[in-house]
Amino acid sequence: MKAKAIRLPDRLLEAVKFAEKREILDEATALRKLLRLGSERYVAALYGRGEITLREAGRVLDLSVREILDLFLDMGVPGNVTAAQTTRALDRFKALRGD
Repeated sequence: MKAKAIRLPDRLLEAVKFAEKREILDEATALRKLLRLGSERYVAALYGRGEITLREAGRVLDLSVREILDLFLDMGVPGNVTAAQTTRALDRFKALRGD
């Protein structure tokens, strides 16, 4: 783990203090938790817009594809693959198998 020095606006520091008190955390843990939550929402939004794949999301968040699917499901993020795309992929798979 690396240490970083950053400047934070007072409003963000208030949110950190709130998380510290609410969850009985030290400042560093509260900051890491809020950064993690923010990064999850950021990656989920990119995925929801179809800008990244599940694998990319997993790589960024250091989670397996299964864990990413569970996270996005919990967050209410819909998949970004259409029924038509799924049908075409299944048809190609069947053709490769000779069905």
